Amino acid sequence: MTSQQIKPTKSKNVNYTPYECRWIPSSARIVSVGGYARGTGAIQIYETQDGCASLLLTSECERPSAFKCATFGAAFEDMRHLATGDFSGRLCIWDPQRVSGPSTSPVYTASAHAGVVNCVDGIP
Repeated sequence: MTSQQIKPTKSKNVNYTPYECRWIPSSARIVSVGGYARGTGAIQIYETQDGCASLLLTSECERPSAFKCATFGAAFEDMRHLATGDFSGRLCIWDPQRVSGPSTSPVYTASAHAGVVNCVDGIP
């Protein structure tokens, strides 16, 4: 009998709790969302280099509320917009090309729940 195994190809230490990590469609980049211990949210974008041998942090931003979930399923592949749900009940759509620094703002924001948005999925 053959047992199933999950073997990580690369790992990265971060200073927040990552709740979701997704490949950015048609790219060599990944996005990680989560929350810092102080309750604020983190979005970090990494680019793979040297044939996935290393991950380079290319952009990041911090928001007032921690992120719980994320998906690229809510946008067409060529747009690559990221949908996130946070602990304050907000649903936000982000352009990963414009995520950097404290002044980063989402493309779209809606109040989705009274509490935490645990999971988000979408159809373009």
